[in-house]
Amino acid sequence: MNWFRNLPIARKLAVAFTVTVILTVLLGALSLWRLSVANAQMLAVNENWMPAVQHLGEMRAQLGEYRTYEQSQLTKQGQPEEIADYEKKLVDTRKLIDAEEAAYNAIPTESSAKEKAIYEKVKKARAAYFEAHDRISAAVAADDFEAAKAISTNESRFLRRELFNQLKALSQYNVDNLAAEVAASERAYSRTVLAMCVGLGVAVLLAVFLAIAITRSITGPLAQVVRAVNAVSRGDLSIKVERGHRDELGQMLASTDEMMKMLRRFSDETQHMVHMHAGENISQRVSEDFPGVYGDLARGINTMMFEHLDAIVDAIAILNRYAMGDLSQDARRLPGQRAMLHESMDRAKASLAAINGEIKRLAAAASVGDFSQRGDAQRFEHDFRVMIDGLNAMMAVSDTNLGQLSQLLQAIARGDLTARMDGDFHGVFARM
Repeated sequence: MNWFRNLPIARKLAVAFTVTVILTVLLGALSLWRLSVANAQMLAVNENWMPAVQHLGEMRAQLGEYRTYEQSQLTKQGQPEEIADYEKKLVDTRKLIDAEEAAYNAIPTESSAKEKAIYEKVKKARAAYFEAHDRISAAVAADDFEAAKAISTNESRFLRRELFNQLKALSQYNVDNLAAEVAASERAYSRTVLAMCVGLGVAVLLAVFLAIAITRSITGPLAQVVRAVNAVSRGDLSIKVERGHRDELGQMLASTDEMMKMLRRFSDETQHMVHMHAGENISQRVSEDFPGVYGDLARGINTMMFEHLDAIVDAIAILNRYAMGDLSQDARRLPGQRAMLHESMDRAKASLAAINGEIKRLAAAASVGDFSQRGDAQRFEHDFRVMIDGLNAMMAVSDTNLGQLSQLLQAIARGDLTARMDGDFHGVFARM
């Protein structure tokens, strides 16, 4: 059934519809065929066997009437009017018998050999009986009732019985065929019902099978896609998608599987970059060979990360230059919120330049012997202020000690060798 599962959904539905239509047509054709068979059987019953039985039964009934009129006429000797009335009844009844026989012969059916043989006997018996009756009628017309009665008793009675027996045999033949036709019709009806039930059962089973197959081929892949999409929405990329067949939903499953693989690879690449940046290699980049928007995202991440990292590396290089005393370079100008980096670097450079300026100024003053200069410690904070305070203290001590040394040297120059330095004379002067 893989060929069916691989069909596009439209073709699956077309196959199901076509099969349903074919089964419906077949069931309809079967029904029409069985109805035609049943109709033929009913026609055979209604137009052949039933009319045949009816005509033969009417012939027997009329022959019974005919025999009754025949015998009754024999009792009317000397009553010409009664004899004439019975003669008329006999003539009319014979016409009815001939009409029934003609109607029997007009039935449009091919007679079997058996029926022909029986019918030949009927015709012979009929001819013999009516021949005997004609002789009775001739005797009655001659007013020879004794001869008429003798013919009636000795010949006509037996001939009528023979005719009745042959008509009964012919009727039984038709009754048997009528019963056989009815039984065949009943069997055909039972077979038709069975065939219809089997056909309907097959149609229902096939329809159920196709419905289940089509439903599963649609709902199964859709359920996988829904699970995958829900998992992605939760950030879970571990779910596996089983590829389906080659219909539209199978293609959707394949696309979903490719999407999951792409997302897992993208996630693995970013996690690997995070791991490397947290350890030994901050130059690790996300691979940019992803298709479409994934490649745009990878390039965006790399751009975002390395614009910051490059700025930090540049800042570190500048700080290294500042650490070596080279304040000639400025930090790279950065846009937006990243401007805080070069602004901080500028403030650091300004502070270093300011402290350097103070030191140079104090050093220049000391080089010309002017120890009265003091650094502006209030401009600085923390260790820079401590540094300026220390320089100011050194300038103050140097200024005081050099003043005392100058006074001592002046006293010696005047010949006063009793002069002494103050006890707070420090450093190299105290060890002279």
